Amino acid sequence: MKNISGDSRRAARSTRFWYMLAAGCLLCLSCSAAPAESIEAQASGIFLNADGDVLTARHAVSGCRSLYVVKDGKVVMAILRAVSNEDDVAVLATALKPFLSAVFQRSALPPERSVAVFAEAYSRLLRLPDRARTLSNAITVPEEGGELQLLSGVKPGASGSAVLGAGGLVLGMVVERVAGALSGAGVAQAHVRNPAQTGAATLVKALPAAAIKHFLRAANVGFAESDTAQISAQQSPAARAFTLGAGVICG
Repeated sequence: MKNISGDSRRAARSTRFWYMLAAGCLLCLSCSAAPAESIEAQASGIFLNADGDVLTARHAVSGCRSLYVVKDGKVVMAILRAVSNEDDVAVLATALKPFLSAVFQRSALPPERSVAVFAEAYSRLLRLPDRARTLSNAITVPEEGGELQLLSGVKPGASGSAVLGAGGLVLGMVVERVAGALSGAGVAQAHVRNPAQTGAATLVKALPAAAIKHFLRAANVGFAESDTAQISAQQSPAARAFTLGAGVICG
């Protein structure tokens, strides 16, 4: 709670958030807080376990004097628990108790074919129309070397968001948009392999589940993995992404 005036001068992007901070509501989970829709998170995160640990992109939290996580109208202070020196991934410790935690897919995706997936920024998920009926909004792009790339139209703030398959398992985490879009041939091939809507999509890089799990084990952070679908074919991965997701704010 120190240096409030100095932080607020640096945080013109989130006037409403800093008003809450000055009011002293930041660390109080039971107090009346402004709706999450009014707080603009700069990045996204994924709840990993019942302890409230949140997975996010390393670049989204690097150099931050303070860190906060927003979920369901609550904003809480976060502590950097673990950071990878190799990949763009970090874990934040919070006092939040999530309704659900992520379940990573145990087996690797077949590298030779595309699959329909869902990935979006937490701030966008808050306002996503027909969230309960959205089955996919992106497709994976076959890539050698164990990398995970998507043809996706994710909005700014998607760094740290989950890439979910049709069964609700976490296949990876969005880390960056690749400059330029796929060629016309690449888009056409993607449409042939999977008729998902691509719209104004571009190539997006994601960290695959295998790399994330390797980091979490080394950092002694608890997580779950399975090859069993977590949702039925009639349920929405978008709705599950919202339940698993959180907003990340760099102060």
